[in-house]
Amino acid sequence: MNRLEVKFKNFQLQSPLLTASGTAGHSDEIEVLENIQSIKSSIGAFVTKGITLEQRWGNPEFRIAEIRGSILNSIGLQNKGVKKFVEEDIVELLNFDLPIIVNISGNTVDDFGQVAKYLNDNDFSSLISGIEINVSCPNIKKGGVLFGADPKQVESIVKTVKKNLDSHFLVITKLTPNITDITEPARAAINGGTDALSMINTLRGMAIDIDKRKPFLDNISGGLSGPAIKPIGLFMVYECYKKIPECNKREIPIIGIGGISSWRDVLEYIMAGASAVGIGTAWFINPDIFNEIHKSLKRYFNQKNENLEHLIGIAHGK
Repeated sequence: MNRLEVKFKNFQLQSPLLTASGTAGHSDEIEVLENIQSIKSSIGAFVTKGITLEQRWGNPEFRIAEIRGSILNSIGLQNKGVKKFVEEDIVELLNFDLPIIVNISGNTVDDFGQVAKYLNDNDFSSLISGIEINVSCPNIKKGGVLFGADPKQVESIVKTVKKNLDSHFLVITKLTPNITDITEPARAAINGGTDALSMINTLRGMAIDIDKRKPFLDNISGGLSGPAIKPIGLFMVYECYKKIPECNKREIPIIGIGGISSWRDVLEYIMAGASAVGIGTAWFINPDIFNEIHKSLKRYFNQKNENLEHLIGIAHGK
């Protein structure tokens, strides 16, 4: 009996643990690890680094700064573009024998649609289980304003992506925390037809090198991730589960992301309303984090004689 199993649309996740997008490349950064088999057996799905329509070289260095308890990154969506991703990476992902979720980004609404269409129309589309839409990127046509800060744009992006995908794809919308009320873009994504929500993406922040008397990052600001953002991610999951009927009824499951570094953190997110979680920064520090958390969760649920599904949203007092 697998007490950690959780259902997402038309497939079962054998584990609630997912790789957070951007932290494992397109599997190449996992393949070189000695504990690759334990990672594969511990995660429920593999989420790729963000893919854009054309190749992006990313931001200039320095692009990462270590902050007490967290990191700031300003990678700038560096990737080889969707065409090369399909030609060079998708087949390699077969080795994982796991659901594959491709994270996509764009500079315009149309970009998102074109990336989705390319992934849908290629010969390997059946190997892709889901698409995670990153609405935390800037809308170039609107002067760089984040898509995720504008609910109308979020709804438009999700509708455009859905229109270009076959029905077998699980569509996840990854929300930005850089907004006053995350339930607004969450509702917009649901109106657009998303199948699930993931939250949160990184928070905007910066650090200053007092010796050089200038910002650490060449891009000045970057995305904050790691343990420092867990209370924020947890609260935003809780809010969406509490205030959005589709989430509360689990018609639209939530993937909780942000600062997870232990099995206790996972349980907090589950009890707040998440059905699964994404882990990123923590496994830069501990390559065996997935295996350790997976074993601890199995032990917890066996001792309690409970299933993960039973604990989703339990902190709401139901």
